Amino acid sequence: MIESVRKILKIFYKNNLFEEGVELIGSWCFQLYVKHLGAKTFPLRTQDIDFLIPYPFKGEDHKDLIEQLEKLGFKKDFTIEGHLFLWNQDLKIEFLAPQKGKGIQRVIKIKKLGITAIPLRFVSLLLDNPITIKEGDIKIKLPNPANFCLHKLLIVSRRRKIEKGLKDLQQAICTFSIVEKKYLQKLFNSLPKRWRKAIFNVLEKAKKEFPLYKEDIESFLLTLQDIKIKKL
Repeated sequence: MIESVRKILKIFYKNNLFEEGVELIGSWCFQLYVKHLGAKTFPLRTQDIDFLIPYPFKGEDHKDLIEQLEKLGFKKDFTIEGHLFLWNQDLKIEFLAPQKGKGIQRVIKIKKLGITAIPLRFVSLLLDNPITIKEGDIKIKLPNPANFCLHKLLIVSRRRKIEKGLKDLQQAICTFSIVEKKYLQKLFNSLPKRWRKAIFNVLEKAKKEFPLYKEDIESFLLTLQDIKIKKL
């Protein structure tokens, strides 16, 4: 892990944010699965560091969080929609939160952190049954690998063309190698019917379009074999 990312994570750790429910998600989360849990790897380079904030956030006040990150050399900025992010020449820090209701909320204000977050569908799945890994002297909260897998497949299911979600699909398939299979089945069975159908459809389509991953995808489908497509 590059030192600049480690410094960011240390700020979150020292502020007790991981204990208060914040999770590291996205591609840097996947990198930690590879390093600490033995997930299969593939060439991946990303500038984005994504933090998922539970909403409503019930932790302590950390209104100087952005100031602490700015002291690392990051600049604060906002998207057109009003989402706060920080950036330097190498990295971009973004804050995400679960989208509530019908999705009409464009920005989520989290006053205790002094931030505005991007509301996204499906990310509430990542907050259930998280894990903690130790990176040096830092304890970092991550989504459970099974939750991460299914979330990535749901993201791909929203793409008009499956090849546009290749990175998400690759991360899902490579993370599948470390999931606890019985837990994955239980989690899958707990999802809404339309979500389960979307995941099945993505895997079936991916098996045809990405033959390099065919064996892994077939294993994934077999793990979910208790759910028959015709029943969905």
